[in-house]
Amino acid sequence: MAAEPATDSRAYVEKALQHIARLRSTGPNPFDYFQWADETTNILVSRFGPESDEVKAFRLAVADRGRTVDQRGILDNMTLGLHGSWGIWARLDRAERVLRQILGRPT
Repeated sequence: MAAEPATDSRAYVEKALQHIARLRSTGPNPFDYFQWADETTNILVSRFGPESDEVKAFRLAVADRGRTVDQRGILDNMTLGLHGSWGIWARLDRAERVLRQILGRPT
């Protein structure tokens, strides 16, 4: 018997939340981080729709360039750093808060 689609989606969101700990423990590698962020975005889009508040909040947490015009950011092929307010660790903190809110868990 197949599970309800919403239940499956919730399980994927929970798995994405759990994956944050693994990313933190491995550095994280920017490639692994962006792969996780893209997969999680796709899950949220399929569950809530591309223009949903959930997707917008997650994208803001993980994908905003956070760099000045003079700096090469995510889309300009520069490796994303770990430290600072737009480093990977801060992005993971923001993503964790968003995913917990989506699941209705306390932050």
